[in-house]
Amino acid sequence: MMRRQFILFTFLITISISLQSCLVSRCERPQIVGYIYDAESKQPIENCTVGETLSENNGYFSLNEKRYRQFTFFGFEAPPVIVNEAIEKEGYESQSIQVMNPFGGGARKGSLHNADTIYLKKTPIQIR
Repeated sequence: MMRRQFILFTFLITISISLQSCLVSRCERPQIVGYIYDAESKQPIENCTVGETLSENNGYFSLNEKRYRQFTFFGFEAPPVIVNEAIEKEGYESQSIQVMNPFGGGARKGSLHNADTIYLKKTPIQIR
């Protein structure tokens, strides 16, 4: 009788622990939006590579949010989000968008980072 109660107790504990764990959606990168402009002329730069996308004719770009699923236990904190997206255009110095949020992995779906306006400097002309 005592052994049966111990087995039942162990089974209930195992079930309760497994119910406290679950599959959650984590944020890998929030949606990032902004504009790319020439630092001297203050004009928008089109077809500028920002991460995996290109800026439009008005300099606007939008990087889609990236998410992943993670099996976790109840009470565990979300991992930090660290984003470093390259900005490149021939004839201009490269830059990057850097986003860091220590608890960002727990951000809800639809999270957004506004990079505002980014100004690129033209690369200096080298005379030989």
